[in-house]
Amino acid sequence: MTSICIATDLHGDTDRAMARAARLARIHGARLCVVSVVPDAARDAEMSARRATLEALVANLPDSAGLETEIIVASGEPSEQIHHAALHAKADLMVVGPHHQAGMLDSLRQTTLEKLVKAAPTPVLLVTDPVDHDYASVIAPVDFSPACAAAVRAARTFAPAAAIHLLHSVGVPYQTIVAAPGAVGDVSPMADPTPFIEDAKTRAEAWLAEEPGLLGLTPPVAEPRALPQLLGTVRAEKGGDLICLGAHTKQGFLDRLLGSFTAELIRKPPCDLLIAPGAR
Repeated sequence: MTSICIATDLHGDTDRAMARAARLARIHGARLCVVSVVPDAARDAEMSARRATLEALVANLPDSAGLETEIIVASGEPSEQIHHAALHAKADLMVVGPHHQAGMLDSLRQTTLEKLVKAAPTPVLLVTDPVDHDYASVIAPVDFSPACAAAVRAARTFAPAAAIHLLHSVGVPYQTIVAAPGAVGDVSPMADPTPFIEDAKTRAEAWLAEEPGLLGLTPPVAEPRALPQLLGTVRAEKGGDLICLGAHTKQGFLDRLLGSFTAELIRKPPCDLLIAPGAR
């Protein structure tokens, strides 16, 4: 890793994102590009003041000494300008702080952060936790897609000393029991999950063997439980301080399910998130 781009709007919580970006840059010997976007109507004096504030923040970061840094203050649509800055910096990782929800309408529309994740050319690290440690335990929900493989590879790169715990939510259909001719069918409880769990284990073994960069990982915990509940259980057991996700998964039901789940995590992250794009 040679370049990290940190995007900040100077809200209080982004101090943690800047600290994590600087820490990672120091560990990996990477350049640090700090980008901040102001409104289109901003005057030169406002942009100069923003630059001066960023310079002071960077200078006071615990891990900033000796780092090669670049500061970019741009005006325009935030996600577009941050995207351009990341391309300019040839970033291997984009780091951001949490989204600040303004109200009900804001919760209904796609956030700048969600737009940024969708368009990002690199993995995006969303930082929420204090930066007083290196990552020790990574939780990775997977659906055996290339995007999830990319997320796990990214986690192994950015948190090389961390244990990685994979999990897979097994989909088990409900069973329809048809009674005598002319009677109305009834829906039974969940079908026997055993064959679906075994199929998931088989696909997991193939995925780990075929996708580059995954050798040596323990196969995922595969259970017929809803993804949010399974994630919460595994994270509580393993003490996860980083969750990694694939932003683009295979088409169909799982794509919509994991997509909405990822969006919810972005809006209410329980810890730091690493989100990797799939193939474009």
